[in-house]
Order: sequence, then C-alpha cells, then structure tokens
Amino acid sequence: MGRAVAVVVYLVPVRNNEIQPHSNRMVTMNGPLNAREPRATTGQKALEFNLDPLVYGSLAEIGAGQEVARHFFQAGGASGTIAKTTSAYDMRFSDAIYGSDATGRYVTRGRLLRMLDHEFGLIIERVADNRPPESRYFVFADTVAARRFGAESEDHGWLGMQFQHAPGAAPSRVVIHVGMFDPTNQDQQEALGVLGVNLIDAAFRYHDNTERMMESLIENLAWGRVEIDAVELDGPAFEAVDRRAIGLRVVSSSLGPVVIFGPDGRVALPADLLYKKVPLLLRGSFRPFTNVHADMITRGKAALAAELDISPDEIAVLCEMNIARHLYEGVDEMSDLQARVEMINELGLHAMVTSHLRFFRLAEHFHRHALRRIGFVLSVADLDVIFDDAYYEGLDGGMLQAMARLFASDSKLLAYPNLSATGTVRTVDNFELPEAYAHLFRHLVVNRRIMGLEADSGTLVPFVPDALGAQIAAGDPGWKNLVPPSVQARIGELKL
Repeated sequence: MGRAVAVVVYLVPVRNNEIQPHSNRMVTMNGPLNAREPRATTGQKALEFNLDPLVYGSLAEIGAGQEVARHFFQAGGASGTIAKTTSAYDMRFSDAIYGSDATGRYVTRGRLLRMLDHEFGLIIERVADNRPPESRYFVFADTVAARRFGAESEDHGWLGMQFQHAPGAAPSRVVIHVGMFDPTNQDQQEALGVLGVNLIDAAFRYHDNTERMMESLIENLAWGRVEIDAVELDGPAFEAVDRRAIGLRVVSSSLGPVVIFGPDGRVALPADLLYKKVPLLLRGSFRPFTNVHADMITRGKAALAAELDISPDEIAVLCEMNIARHLYEGVDEMSDLQARVEMINELGLHAMVTSHLRFFRLAEHFHRHALRRIGFVLSVADLDVIFDDAYYEGLDGGMLQAMARLFASDSKLLAYPNLSATGTVRTVDNFELPEAYAHLFRHLVVNRRIMGLEADSGTLVPFVPDALGAQIAAGDPGWKNLVPPSVQARIGELKL
C-alpha cells in the first residue's frame, strides 16, 4: 500500500477575526472571546491585601518597576502588611545588596532569585518571632528595564513572589518574565504596577488553582500592553504542577502568544535562546514528528546557513505548533499538545507553541526581539495556503499587506518538495497559482525571499492530511518506517 505522512502545517482561514499581536485572545467585532471580568480593581486588590492581618512582607524593586509599592501605600492600611520597601536604582547599591551577576546584566532571573532569597531571609530573621504564629510571610521583587529616553531597547523585566501558602510552610515561588509594549516609560511603569499587584494577589488567593492564578495576572490591563512569555512555579504550594503544562497555559490563558520549551522541558526565553542566532521555524501539527520533518530541518538549516553565509551552529531550530484554531473554537487539548511538546523535546529540539495564525505575525514577534533574519521551512503544499486570499480575510490589506509585513524583516521561506497523491513532485520551480499572484510569487523567488529545497525521492511520501495518524490508529505497522526511533517508542509508551 502507498505510504502517507501527516500534514506538515495546519493553517485555517479566519473570517473577520484576528489573533491580536501581544495577546492570544481571539478578537471579534464584539470584543475578546472568553475574557474573564477582573475580580476587583488594582486599588481594591491592594486594599484587601492590606487588611489581612496575617500576611506580612517586603517589596524590593530595581529599575523601572517601582510602581507596585505605591498601590499598597495609596490603598491605605499598608503599615499592617508591608514591613519595608526597597528601591536600589543605582547599580552599585544593587550589587552591594544582592551581589553582582556573572553576565554583567541587571535584568536577569538570577538577580531576581537572589533578591527574593535575601529579602525573605530578612523578614523571617527580624519579625517572625514577634508576629502571631498564624502569620504567613512574603517578598515581592522585580528587576525591570523600561523604555529609555532616546534609545532603542528591549523593554522587559523579571517579577517574582516568594511566599508561604500556609503558616510555617517552606516558601513557594512564582516567577514571571514580561515584555512591555507601551510607547512611553511612564505607561510601562504604570502597567508594571498593575501587574505586580496582580502577582501578589494571585499568589496568595489562587495558589491552589493555577489556571485561575495565571488568568488573573493580566486583569485590569488592556491587551497589547504586556506580554508574559515565562511562568515558573516552585515550592510546596505547587508540588503537583507540571512545568510544561504551566508553560502551555501561558498561551492558552491570554498571557502571551508564544512560549518556547527547551529539550529539558523548561521554558526558554527568546532573548537567551536566540542571542546572536537566526531562528529557523518549522510549523506543523507534529501528530507525530516524522522522518520528513527531520529531513526538512536538516536541509532547511543547511540552505539557510549557506544563503546567509553563517555557520549552521548559528541557527536555532524551533518546531512551532499553532493553536489559534483551538483558542477560537474553545477547544482545550492541552494534554495532547503537551505530549507532542514532550516528543519534540526528547528529540533534542525546541518546541514553540503560539497563537499566531499567520506567518507575518511570527515574523513581527521576532522583529520585536531585534531579530530581523528569520527562516521558515515549510512544504510546497503550504504555499497553496499562503497564496490563498481566504487565509487573509479580515485583514484590511489582504494578502499584499501580509506579504509586506512578513518580508519587512529579512524573512525567507524555504519550500520543501511535496509529493502529491498522484505521484507528482511539486517544487518551487513548477508551483502554479492564479495569474493574479504569479508575478508576486516570481518576484519573491527571484529576490530569494522564497527558496526551493531539494529532497531525495525516497524520502518523499504522499501529502495526505492526518493520514499517518489514521494509519497508527488502525494498527498498520507501516507507520514505524516513517518516524524516528524515539518517536516510535514514545507512541508505544503512551499508547497513542
């Protein structure tokens, strides 16, 4: 019987809807879908917290994130809740208190963790013996670089909460990394103040309901102001929480549109992973990862390195799975998605989960991280979708606007040959599309924005969506010849 492989890319047109930048909420003519109303305003949250006689702690803020303490003091009653606030704005003072960072940077996860440990130790040492035994102690800390006057910068920060979820318990910890997109320093500081209050409130109120806790982080913030791309939960309050599941909730809970998992299963930040590297994205459903996917990566990486005259080691491969359709339809398939992320990680690859439906949104995401050179490796069959007007319905400028935004950065589409059901090998050279867009396509090919990849004829299999999944479900052993050995083992282990 003929062999078949699962679909490499899963794209669907949307009608009058668009996944907005900096947010994974599906927005329609009537506003965000499934948006939860905030429980309280920022001031109300701060006041409720101040009126709890059994919580007590400190706030330590470095750089631009000095607005959080203000909310608690303005709300009233802070003297019963806040032991002290610290603002080490000068780098030398910061180093003297918390130690210098080996990277020479100040907005780092390591510095935040040192701040939390240092301040929490002081709270226990200085006040624990004089407080009611039912007290629970906490430290909130942040280290932030906001927009600077007259300078281009990546505006981001680390925020953390170290707290006792029960009296006498060992401390637990919530750490987040946030990007900021307001146009002014003042607006960014205001957003950070709201986010910080949300984090403090959420840690105490929802530590036993992590989904609600993560949703509440962006309450009272309009979409587009901040983007969270990493959430870490540690300690006895979160013993049963799976770190990959929490990472996936970043995308599914309207915190941010992108999360990346390294081979170790931990969330990887673009700023660290892609430092002095060029991202190469392979978009697919990966149900499951196949030998064709592996060949696409190998050939795409080699072609991009040659085109840019760089070493293949300077290219970071990301296997990207898009969940925009599931967000729009309200489908929660986190367990299935998590299994695919784990499968990709076990291959030593980075898995990237996004809510960006269209390719130009991905290009814009990396552009915001000062990454202009981007490679997309895709099947020639995917070009049918990219050059389909229906894919851009709801976008004012249609296909031309999308192409302009996709290639505003130095993006390249690397198209892998596709074997049709009739046995014809489709390549960039024989790809056909309506005459209205033929000249646009040729322009992009001549200017090497779309490049064709080669492939051995023995590697290609008929491009039939979901056929491999059906073959596995039917118990046909032929599927084992189409996937890497580790994927075979994983599918058997999980009885997929």
